Amino acid sequence: MALSSLPKAAFLLLATLALTYSALTISDSHTKKEKGPPAAKHGDVEKAWSNAGNGQRITVFTADLTTANENKLGKKVNPQTPKDAQGFFIGAYNSLTHRMRFMLGYSHLSKGGVSMSHFHMQCKGDGKEPPICKPGQPSGPIIQTICGMPTHPGMMSDWPKTQADKGKHTLAEKCAEGTNGYIMGIWTVEEPYRKGLMEGKVFVNLHTPLDPKGEVSGLLTKQ
Repeated sequence: MALSSLPKAAFLLLATLALTYSALTISDSHTKKEKGPPAAKHGDVEKAWSNAGNGQRITVFTADLTTANENKLGKKVNPQTPKDAQGFFIGAYNSLTHRMRFMLGYSHLSKGGVSMSHFHMQCKGDGKEPPICKPGQPSGPIIQTICGMPTHPGMMSDWPKTQADKGKHTLAEKCAEGTNGYIMGIWTVEEPYRKGLMEGKVFVNLHTPLDPKGEVSGLLTKQ
């Protein structure tokens, strides 16, 4: 599915409403036996959107995925990478279940399309971050694989861990095919990364055969 098949603003709005409503229904089933705020009725998207905006249960995150963002990470994309390679992320995070329903859309990627995708933690290396962050060493370690495996294992510093975890923690067995498309999934955010997520320290990226270290990426920001 090409992003150009629907105006981006309209597509993002529809995706936001759908993901938010879905995240709210997950919360409702999780708290069915507990007292709490009334659940949004099935199909009542307007109420779901209103609840999402109160900051109590659902937080919406978005990100623009670009080659410029990837270059800022110091990885430098291949000069042959299409200039209009891009993507977007939108997700609805449920603070009760700690699950995020998300959609990754992309277009005009280099030949071969998405080979891998991950959530990363942006680490400053100041020693006050989750254990996955190495003190004194700014980095962006993988905290959750979305799909795929390395096409160039030697270029991935955490390839051994990724290989050992193959099939255990991947949100999707295979990445979507093609240079235009989307990936949908549910990420259960582990406790060590929840604070970083809310503080805007988590980013998502897409890898391709041409850019095994990453072609486009973007920082998740609260809306």
